[in-house]
Amino acid sequence: MFSKVNLRKFISVCIAMLLILAALPIQSFAASNPWDQYTQYIPSETPVTKRHLRGAWISTVINLDWPSVEARSIENDKERIQKMKQELIGILDKTVEMNMNAVFFQVSPEGDAFYKSEIVNWSRYLTGTFGKDPGFDPLAFAIEEAHKRNLELHAWFNPYRISMNTNDATIQSLNINKSVFKEHPDWIRTAMSRFVIDPGIPDAREWVAKRVMEVVKNYDVDGIHFDDYFYYESYMGELGDQDTFMKYNEGQFSTIGDWRRNNTYLLVKELSNQIRTTKPWVKFGVSPAAVWGNKKDGHPSGSNTSAGIPNYDRSFADTKKWVEEEIIDYIAPQIYFTFANPSAPYGEVASWWSEVIRGRNVHFYVGQALYKINDNADQYFQGNNAVEEFIRQLKFNVVKPEIMGSIMFRFRNFSDDNKQNVVNRMKEDLWLTKTLVPVMPWKGGQAPQKPTQGRIEVFSEGTKLSWVNKDAKTAYYAIYRINKDSKIDIHSDESAVKLIGTVRKSDKAIQEFIDKEVTNPDKVAYAVTALDRLHNESRELIISKNQSTYFTDVHDQYAWAIKAIDNLYERGIVKGIGDGKFAPQNNVTRADFLIMVMKSYDVALDPHITDNFADADNKYYTEYLGTAKRLGLVSGVGNDLYLPEAAITRQDMLVILYRVLDKLGQLPATGSANKSLEEFNDTGDIADYAIKAMKLFVEAGIVQGDGTNLMPRTTTTRAETAQVLYNLFSK
Repeated sequence: MFSKVNLRKFISVCIAMLLILAALPIQSFAASNPWDQYTQYIPSETPVTKRHLRGAWISTVINLDWPSVEARSIENDKERIQKMKQELIGILDKTVEMNMNAVFFQVSPEGDAFYKSEIVNWSRYLTGTFGKDPGFDPLAFAIEEAHKRNLELHAWFNPYRISMNTNDATIQSLNINKSVFKEHPDWIRTAMSRFVIDPGIPDAREWVAKRVMEVVKNYDVDGIHFDDYFYYESYMGELGDQDTFMKYNEGQFSTIGDWRRNNTYLLVKELSNQIRTTKPWVKFGVSPAAVWGNKKDGHPSGSNTSAGIPNYDRSFADTKKWVEEEIIDYIAPQIYFTFANPSAPYGEVASWWSEVIRGRNVHFYVGQALYKINDNADQYFQGNNAVEEFIRQLKFNVVKPEIMGSIMFRFRNFSDDNKQNVVNRMKEDLWLTKTLVPVMPWKGGQAPQKPTQGRIEVFSEGTKLSWVNKDAKTAYYAIYRINKDSKIDIHSDESAVKLIGTVRKSDKAIQEFIDKEVTNPDKVAYAVTALDRLHNESRELIISKNQSTYFTDVHDQYAWAIKAIDNLYERGIVKGIGDGKFAPQNNVTRADFLIMVMKSYDVALDPHITDNFADADNKYYTEYLGTAKRLGLVSGVGNDLYLPEAAITRQDMLVILYRVLDKLGQLPATGSANKSLEEFNDTGDIADYAIKAMKLFVEAGIVQGDGTNLMPRTTTTRAETAQVLYNLFSK
């Protein structure tokens, strides 16, 4: 029992402690979050990026995503094919709607084919019967439709699986010609209640490679994709490959684990070499389970995780080695966990792979668990927590520099009712802007030539852009919409905000794109670029009303000269200064104007000049000056000088023009409808030698000055020069 004195002391101490606690900052006692250590990669604002792979897996095994069981079960072949095609088009349209740029289409889930194959049978998931011809080629159709929408299509193989179960009906269905189960029964093993081939048999691995290369050679795929089903067992040794080890190891490896890892390595490396030799542009990637190896299991370079099925120990796939040796082009570990997961936290696993990938010629995409939203016990995959979790993960993937994209498992989940809270947030915020697929420089490729001859037309359905691009390297075009007179850096992440679409290159001479959101383009301009199939991007062509087809700096302020500059450029009389610019405001030198006139009227050069101006030197204009002097087209300014690099005045421009046309007998006729020379205020400024020429070109309507003054002694700009020459041609 407390005495009254002790009780008073105790109460006093408690009050003092409470006062101290109350004075401390609240955050000192806030519960920490699993993602707090990654806040630098999780900004409050949604980050914008121009280059990021956004994809989804389209699962065909047991008709998970495509085709539906309903479509597969239609007995009428024509109706079945039509329904299947409609479903696949719907999937690809949804892909575009979600601003994705790639799909991973499962073409061989069970040693079978969704394509015409000489090696394996048609998949049972197309008709319900293994080996039955579906009446069309699903892969060819998928590629055609994906490329129409400018999507990459990666053909996804399960390398070793032969069936999803081992029941009598399955066994009976597999006993047909061209079935590996029937033709190579010695390759077949059982694991996870499924038939698989034994990866330790060299001929079996070669069979896998042949299946893949058949697709690489016969189809225009953008990539080849393996998932995580390498060695796949419910317990170690279930596969029963001890005899295979004894037969094929030949004393090379001391443990069956090391031998197994080498078998998988050999398959990946040999297949990588074949793909790169056959079609270097085809990407090869793998999507393993999330964790390579747990540090706690004796892997010092592993992650701080406790995953149950790590690549190295359970799948016998040394995926880290594949990255380090760069025998794959991308890796997409299935990090199907939240930041709070106790065994394999998202941040830990993604950061570990980021370290492995850094500095390698390999891309890192994250496989993400869309399928777990509101269907998983983890509280952070449920309700509004799931929305916040996906916000964190997708922001992290964009901001973490080594992560180049996200792939969602799986496609049908985008339509699931209980996942729309996340899907809508992706569509309306996280994936609001479009992105382009990141470039893999090691795959080769080259940016095409930039488009030319841009044109803009207004129709009731929108604004139509058209352009020309004859570069065979071009696969598609990117279209950006910007405010008029503003600039765009197409290499910046911010340009993604301006990216309104991509369009596949057509076989027509003129390429087109319709912007249905703009019916009055007075206040906007467009930048159009060309990209090759590996997404290397050209410089931009600016298209707008009052815009040169060829030069980005010839627009509104110089609208009066656009037609002239473009016409002279097409005729080879004028050219730009580089980087798509004309510099219409720059002065024209006396030599350059002379060259323009001589080119305009096909004055042949004299290669044997014996008398030239003293300052003709030995330069690009030397022969032009010598020829013009011999023909009497120009005269010097004293001491036999021409001053070729001095800016030319308006009156000297017209004097040279007069002499050339007089020599050729092509002087323009004057007309009563034009102003006379005397109507201008500054005729007294004209030099005596120039009055005759000035009078002719004014009264012929070739020059008009500013309407009041001719400014004869003012230097001439490139735009003004082009306009004068064009006026002559038009006459």
